[in-house]
Amino acid sequence: MQKLKKILSVLCLFLIVCSACLPFAVAEDLDTPVDEDLPVDLQYISMAKCNLTISNGTANIFSTVRGDAGSTTKCKIELSLQSKTLIWWSTVESWQKTELNYQTTLNVSYPTVSGKVYRAIAVVTVWNGINSETTTVYSSSVTAP
Repeated sequence: MQKLKKILSVLCLFLIVCSACLPFAVAEDLDTPVDEDLPVDLQYISMAKCNLTISNGTANIFSTVRGDAGSTTKCKIELSLQSKTLIWWSTVESWQKTELNYQTTLNVSYPTVSGKVYRAIAVVTVWNGINSETTTVYSSSVTAP
């Protein structure tokens, strides 16, 4: 009887530990919004996108940000290509573009490794005079063929 209680206790403890780890395993996919609308509380950024496609061993990344045509004075895109290593993302390459305009676009290409999973992240900033606003947009995750 004592042995049975011990086995059940170990089994219960094992299930508790496993269930506590489950949110962390699922969080990897949840922290990567895909084609999500911009937060409604943004005042200066009217549109921001980040797209990633991979073909013929090359990642093609497109990012754009737009503010209000009448009041936006500057836009900036900080773009990163990341690859997945085990359970985390590491930056492979980064680019940046700033324009004194109400919108800007950044298109880049970068060689990929077959079988690796990639995503792109764009941190975009829009200025309205001396005030600015920043948000982050993610591409979908793509496996290089």
